[in-house]
Amino acid sequence: MAEKIMNTQQKDLGTLMERAGRRNSTVPFEGYSQEDGNIPGNVLVAVSDACVYSFAKSDIMEKEKLGEDRVRVWVRAGVTAFRLSRIRAGEPQDPFTVAMENIAPPPSPRLEGDPTPSGGLVAADRMEHIAPPPSEDLAGSPRPVGRDMAQPAVPRTLPPLSSVGSHWTESCLGGDAYANNCAHFLSDAFIRAGYSELATANPHIHARCGTTARRPIRARDMWAWFQSRAVRASRTPTRHTGWWAVFQLDEAVYWGGHVLLLDTDTWTYYGTGYHGTWNQYLYQW
Repeated sequence: MAEKIMNTQQKDLGTLMERAGRRNSTVPFEGYSQEDGNIPGNVLVAVSDACVYSFAKSDIMEKEKLGEDRVRVWVRAGVTAFRLSRIRAGEPQDPFTVAMENIAPPPSPRLEGDPTPSGGLVAADRMEHIAPPPSEDLAGSPRPVGRDMAQPAVPRTLPPLSSVGSHWTESCLGGDAYANNCAHFLSDAFIRAGYSELATANPHIHARCGTTARRPIRARDMWAWFQSRAVRASRTPTRHTGWWAVFQLDEAVYWGGHVLLLDTDTWTYYGTGYHGTWNQYLYQW
């Protein structure tokens, strides 16, 4: 009897571990669902009134029913799917790789010693409707930088990273927003600071926002651009080493990664969050 109970427990544990393993390599989508009448073998998931996805059933690793016809599906990261959304006449709509700009990242944990945000919202998601917790003034914590302390842009051929911080507004010139805005709003600050190469055709940028501002919206695209610009790189944020463009990544948690601008001299960051427990990739030029 004891052996039978033990075998059952081991089987249950194995099932849980298998499910956890599948979740690590998937991306969740939540919305109203039905069979795709145009593509046999596909399922439609309407995440909003402006955006509908079509996934192959074979790419859906798990499915959870949330209501009468509302579901949450976990799709294998990196698969090709289709997105049906409002378009501009003349712009082609191609199959796309499951994109991170439409999925809210996990909230960034606040660890002791992390740099503080430069101002605006602290959370990685849009939290304008939720009151944030009060700030904690701990011994040795860096002080936050106010907008009146931001350094003005320096007009030169290649604007310094400090000038990008002074143009950070935590918004896009086009006025739109996604569930994940780290690259969206940071690229806006870069372009406002004078990095016009991000506003035009760029070999590293593969997705842009749907407004006339056309801001890059993928963190991995910005990462590739950081690397193309960099004259030095680091894997460890270190105080008093100047300004850095940063990409943070933990694929087991969030495949799309996260981008921000870090001022190590004042120990403050410009971005929608800070993931200190993820792998760090820092670049200067």
